[in-house]
Amino acid sequence: MLKLMLLTFIALGLSITQSIAETKEQLAIATEHYPPYVMQQPINGLRGFDYEVATETFLLLGQSIEVSFFPWKRVLLYAKLGKTVATLTCAYRKDREGFLLYSDPISEFTSGFYVRKNFDGPQAISFADIKGQRIGSVVGYDSFNELQDVGLKPIRANNTKAGIGMLIAKRFDYLYLAQQSTDFIIKQMSLTDQLDFYPISKKSYHLCFSKNHPGVKPLIDAFNGALIDLKKSGRYQIIHDKYR
Repeated sequence: MLKLMLLTFIALGLSITQSIAETKEQLAIATEHYPPYVMQQPINGLRGFDYEVATETFLLLGQSIEVSFFPWKRVLLYAKLGKTVATLTCAYRKDREGFLLYSDPISEFTSGFYVRKNFDGPQAISFADIKGQRIGSVVGYDSFNELQDVGLKPIRANNTKAGIGMLIAKRFDYLYLAQQSTDFIIKQMSLTDQLDFYPISKKSYHLCFSKNHPGVKPLIDAFNGALIDLKKSGRYQIIHDKYR
């Protein structure tokens, strides 16, 4: 019985290794420019902590990746069509279950509301607090969809930088976005001392694999195992420390 179990485990391991070996050409991964998680061009020599974590995790598997940048809607479309193996840096949403499989968490984000300093409107502790107020977010982002899901009607911004500018220009009074990425851009715009942030929730980001791309299930298992090894080695923390 023990011998049979050992043979089964060996066969399973060989099967997974073979599946990964068959994809030794660069894996196509789609993303958008989303600092500090992923950056299309290096900023101060950095490509983004999710970019680095994904790259180094796959290297532990002997696998290189090709990361291509597109608008977010196209990133999700390519995942639906199976034209890419995975989407870098995405959050879980129920409406994505039909076409995405999620890795273990690779990072996290804090969602919340930005307001202008000394703004005297209601404090944004919850969605209910700002019902009826002028709220903005980036169209196509999870944050925009989340506002719609709870019955709010956000004003559309085309990207994070535009949303920050619209908030400063008083086009709306609350900007709902993820803190880590938005803070990075606010700092680049030299506006840190002009805005306050009210956190609402904390969630995980994942590497999201396309259900419609062949052979992804053993690849996810292998990626998750290598991610554990990356964290145990201390490399994961070293990567993140560079961005603090």
